[in-house]
Amino acid sequence: MQKPRVFVGSSSEGLPIAEAVFAHLSHEMIPKIWTNDLFLPGYYPLEVLESEIRRSDFAILVASPDDEVVKRDIPSPAMRDNLLLEFGLFYGALGKRRAFFVCPNSPRIELPSDLFGVITATYDAARVQAGADERAAAVQVACQQIREVVRRKWEEVQRAESASVARVRKSHQLQAVERLHTAAARFRDTLVAVQRDAFAAFSDELAFEQIKDNAVTELDSIMESLGEDARSADVEDALKELHGATKRALLDLPFPRELSIGRGSERQRGMDLGMQVLNGILSGEDPYRSAERVTAQEVSGTLASLRVRYSEWWDRHGPALHAASGTMQDRLLDRTVRIAREDQKN
Repeated sequence: MQKPRVFVGSSSEGLPIAEAVFAHLSHEMIPKIWTNDLFLPGYYPLEVLESEIRRSDFAILVASPDDEVVKRDIPSPAMRDNLLLEFGLFYGALGKRRAFFVCPNSPRIELPSDLFGVITATYDAARVQAGADERAAAVQVACQQIREVVRRKWEEVQRAESASVARVRKSHQLQAVERLHTAAARFRDTLVAVQRDAFAAFSDELAFEQIKDNAVTELDSIMESLGEDARSADVEDALKELHGATKRALLDLPFPRELSIGRGSERQRGMDLGMQVLNGILSGEDPYRSAERVTAQEVSGTLASLRVRYSEWWDRHGPALHAASGTMQDRLLDRTVRIAREDQKN
């Protein structure tokens, strides 16, 4: 467990006491003590305090009887006003039980009534004047009390943060799984769309190849965008295999040359069909029936050739695509189940 960061503040007169508190807390926390060099030229004190608030988990303000106030004609010792301001800033930002006052046991320093209930600890005011060793002893009990409160509160904070991180991680993982499911469907849809678009360009083999190249670029883009999701869901190998199987099938998709009618072959093909119709007529066949028969034979032969070549293509790639897609879906389902089980444990 990481150590909490603690800001230790005081007035200039109370700095020796703050240093003794700092020494007591250094082993179990990461204290930062207020010193004059904290407020550098060119920086407003409030700017510096705001920066320290963002970096701190707890705050300890050491009060010392530096001033005197008169209330109803009765004088009494008081801490510096800036300490009250600093306490208010830290208390407002960090919340209750994360900002403390350390006050002398004598003379008693009265806190404003709005601060009743704030956690305070006391140090032995008589001993703080007797040297460094005595100052350390004077704040020992106060530091032990604060250390225990900090320990309990810090464990509570860490548990809450761990639970929050777990919720965020779970949400991110489920979102990653959902995106991967969608990507697997996009791989399939891309392959189907290429076949549709390719047949629309059956008369131009260059256009056919360009359609395939564009689809490969889209597949690679999808793959690249899912790298972090695949690592989060622990399916990098399955996604890579599905991407590879889809890409190999796409690149091997055959050009439907049976449907291609180029400029050079169009006249010859028409002449061949015309000769077949003429031969039927010369044999005594009805002209319309002869044309219908020849056309049907041509279409049947074309479709048979296409069916054979595309069946061979699917035989080469269908099993690998089915296997890769099945593995991907199984791994994503397993990941979803594990996330649900981890959530139940927590």
